[in-house]
Amino acid sequence: MKKILFYLFVMCSLVVTSCSSDDDDNFVELIELNFNQAHYSLAKGEIELRLISDQPASATVSIPVLFSGTAVEGTDFTAGKSITLKAGETEAVLKVKRIEENIGEEDKELIVNLGTAPAGFKVGVGSYTSVELLGNTGVIMSFDNVSGILTEATSYGITLETMTGAVYKVSEETRFDIEVDPSSTAVEGTHFSFDGGKYATVLKNKNKGTVSVKFLKKEEGKDKLVLRLVERDGYAYGNNASIIITISGPYILTGTWAFDKISNLTFYQNMWGEDITKFPTGTSADQIKFEGNSYQEYTFIPTLSGDLKNYFGTESCTVTYKGELEKTIEEESTRYQVTAKIAVLQFPSVNVNFSANNTSNRTAVVGFRIIKSDGKDILECTIDDFEPTDFMTNTYDMMKDYGEDPIMKSAPLRLHFTRVK
Repeated sequence: MKKILFYLFVMCSLVVTSCSSDDDDNFVELIELNFNQAHYSLAKGEIELRLISDQPASATVSIPVLFSGTAVEGTDFTAGKSITLKAGETEAVLKVKRIEENIGEEDKELIVNLGTAPAGFKVGVGSYTSVELLGNTGVIMSFDNVSGILTEATSYGITLETMTGAVYKVSEETRFDIEVDPSSTAVEGTHFSFDGGKYATVLKNKNKGTVSVKFLKKEEGKDKLVLRLVERDGYAYGNNASIIITISGPYILTGTWAFDKISNLTFYQNMWGEDITKFPTGTSADQIKFEGNSYQEYTFIPTLSGDLKNYFGTESCTVTYKGELEKTIEEESTRYQVTAKIAVLQFPSVNVNFSANNTSNRTAVVGFRIIKSDGKDILECTIDDFEPTDFMTNTYDMMKDYGEDPIMKSAPLRLHFTRVK
């Protein structure tokens, strides 16, 4: 009897095992679909709601979406009726556009739900997301620029505005968190670090703040850093929700540079009423050369025959690095203040009168940075440590009353040189 029961048990086990094996062979794992975040804020313009699949789609599919909430389609917003996920991809977007002429006092909420998943897919726990459509009392937060360069240490500004574009001042000190976007190739702690925290602080009764980043290492292919403002209740993104930063490290000025122009002549003519015919001139034959193996010190070799020799002279000298300074580029400032980090070099002797007729030789500091224009390297030279006697005399007399150091700190000359080699 025991043998019969044993054989029956074995046979049942084989049957169960066989059935289980058949079920495994026929099982098809479904691709899961989720929104990548649960909440968005939208003030004006357009926002992209991102859908993520956990595997690449084998064929292009369309996933329907359903709308609910206090926001009304066609009155408060417009959006597509479905999200298209292309074959071979794992991400897709649904664009939601605000109808700005209908923005009122109250915030509106839009709930976006994924509809029935197409064959081979299933909807995950992130099957819906909400979009806060801010009323006209909402606040817009934005980086000041869409891109930047990290040299030794650089600060990147954010600005707060109302929906109408007016200045918005916080009633108390407020931190705006900042995250490193996954599209970055640079690695925190290896190529860069945050100096003072991963946030921008806006002080009480102010509308601007900065986040500071410090250079650690430059590595080919790992020089892209993307910073993004973190979502915040009551706030929405402006034009620059993120900033793309190129990790450059300290400026290396080594090479020969030919004079091109004084880049801010028009600014002084239009904004300051200066007679620009009196400003220094030069040609591409006027060249400066930096030699050295370290950014800390260079041999400066001028080959100058035009007016630039009236400041730099014609003799070679050793110039030393004094650090970086942040300068406001007044001639480029429009809606947001434009600032740039420049390398400051100390020259043992220049003629601060910038004149062929008047001479006052002393130690002075000159700023340099390298910028790109039409694919070319441009050496921008900022001269604010000078006491002009042949031009800008009225401006100089006015600046003396401001008490800045150097006196022409807010009225510099900006010379552009192009790389020769």
